[in-house]
Amino acid sequence: MAAEMSDVKVLVVDDDAAVLRLVRATLRDEGFEVLTATNGAEALERIDDDTSPDAIVLDLEMPVMDGATFYQAMRQRGIQTPVIILSAHGAHRVRRLLGANAAVDKPFDAQVLVDQLKELAGAPDR
Repeated sequence: MAAEMSDVKVLVVDDDAAVLRLVRATLRDEGFEVLTATNGAEALERIDDDTSPDAIVLDLEMPVMDGATFYQAMRQRGIQTPVIILSAHGAHRVRRLLGANAAVDKPFDAQVLVDQLKELAGAPDR
């Protein structure tokens, strides 16, 4: 049975406030529950606080802890949450190197990101 989007919690990790606002608004409009973090360290804290997102949208270049370091730390902790790399710098190449589930290049088409998340969540097309 496909998940309802209101049942799908997405953690968006990006240091760019404008990108966070855009992605959060887009995903909320589609019915997703959205959490945000501005760097990898903050994202790990959210996950450690038992946030348990169903999917993560992850920027690569951030201060404090970058996306690749966050991804590796998360996997080392045994967390297997699906990850979509969202970056202006080789998102698809890094996705392959890290083993992430999907990648979307910045600047991005919001519908492509939504479709990727729906696919990861097992939701029907709308």
